[in-house]
Amino acid sequence: MWAIVPIKHFELAKARLAPVLEPEQRQALMRAMATDVLTSLAATPGIERILVVSADPAVAALAQAVGAVVLADERGGLNSAVALGAAAAARAGAKGVLVVHGDLPLASASAFAEVISAHGTAPAVTIVPDALEDGSNCLACSPPEIIEFRFGSNSCSAHMTAACERGIEPLKLAIPSLALDVDSPDDLRVLLAAEHAGRSVAFLRSSGIASRLALETAVNPAAEQLPRKLGGSA
Repeated sequence: MWAIVPIKHFELAKARLAPVLEPEQRQALMRAMATDVLTSLAATPGIERILVVSADPAVAALAQAVGAVVLADERGGLNSAVALGAAAAARAGAKGVLVVHGDLPLASASAFAEVISAHGTAPAVTIVPDALEDGSNCLACSPPEIIEFRFGSNSCSAHMTAACERGIEPLKLAIPSLALDVDSPDDLRVLLAAEHAGRSVAFLRSSGIASRLALETAVNPAAEQLPRKLGGSA
């Protein structure tokens, strides 16, 4: 099983966090989350190779630092990036791929191992949705190009449909630690409440962002009542 991690330019990451984070902070957070994901994948039994698809030299440097292979993608677009990675994996003889997004700060090797263990023999499709069961935070496909990739709005349902169109009964797997992808200020509060010890949380605390968010919540308790996900794009 190969892991495919598409990551766009750090400078373009997490625009929806602009109300609470400066551009440099958004970049630093995305770098921390990507590092958490990549190091967890590197420690996951059953992952033979990690393929990072990106056009950003900074992303490439980070990927290489953790032993990942980098595939440059200048075309842009999430689905094209994943398709490019899946095609490369298939050509190299991979039996399956695990598509993982780079903004899953609670990701762990045990969570990824759970996906691989539950994933059936080829042909097979396994989807780990986000907290709203809208996006596809993690997608396992055997063989790598068994379905058309349909990331975007309501991609969980779209990928299930794509599997059914190929005569495959997809598996939808709920894994709480892979359900949180950080898109909104409220997602940051959910992450901090989890008391996770990863690099993402360490950055939020050391930068003072965690304290500022806590103060804003204390001043405006209604902030805690916001929806935990304001829309899925995975």
